[in-house]
Amino acid sequence: MKERQFDEGDTIAVEGSSGIGFFIIDEGEATVSVHGADVNTLKHGDHFGEVALIDDGARTATITAKTPLTAYGITSWEFRPLVESNAKLAWKMLGIMAKRLRDAEQRAS
Repeated sequence: MKERQFDEGDTIAVEGSSGIGFFIIDEGEATVSVHGADVNTLKHGDHFGEVALIDDGARTATITAKTPLTAYGITSWEFRPLVESNAKLAWKMLGIMAKRLRDAEQRAS
């Protein structure tokens, strides 16, 4: 994984754009926004970017550094072999994705 530094206010991922990386936050906070509305704050240990890498689709949210932020990222071509070879990691990600889906459905109703 490659360390990446972001300043407060930096846009890390843009909703609707293609995804080329998966990130885990080490230090700092990031805001998650969907259709321009803030829906969550990510902190140490949280991750993002997996959905676009799994389905080769567009980013589902915009991620903006709320504070100075340090994250570790891997590219799409590194991400897939990592998940395929680690069932425990894959299961944990599935659980988080299911929770995010339920949260999104609740916001939509």
